[in-house]
Amino acid sequence: MNLRALPCGALALLGVILLAPAAESLEPSERSPEQVEQHVNRVRVDRHLKPLRRSRELARAAQQHADDMARNGYLSHTNLEGRNPLERVQTAGIEGFRLLAENIGESNIAGDRIAAVIEAWLASTSHRKNLLNPAFNHTGIGAAETPDGRSLFVQLFATY
Repeated sequence: MNLRALPCGALALLGVILLAPAAESLEPSERSPEQVEQHVNRVRVDRHLKPLRRSRELARAAQQHADDMARNGYLSHTNLEGRNPLERVQTAGIEGFRLLAENIGESNIAGDRIAAVIEAWLASTSHRKNLLNPAFNHTGIGAAETPDGRSLFVQLFATY
């Protein structure tokens, strides 16, 4: 497993996860944002934390970033226009949040890619802090597949 994490920013807490091994064709249902949300909320509830509520606005911003990374072949919190998660969310017209964070991950393993990425997030200090932060109460998730079969996941967390 290849793991890489980016440092935390002042307002946005960030993290990147890369998972490799054997590539396998992925059905869209196997990478759905709803499945990521359900898995993350199970993890949170198991640890006596409130589940995150879905934000359509955050989901739209996360999906746009996932699609952009898949289409343009990169994995980064900063898009090709130089915008970080906070700037991307603000550009999307999302406001009113007090805290924002983003986890991104990539996998081409055979099997349950969602579970693999979430397990890797939990094994990473910065990602785990985002995922299990009791201050966060909303989330938006995007998922995309690259032309070479890798799955990309973007999860935005926010406190309103």
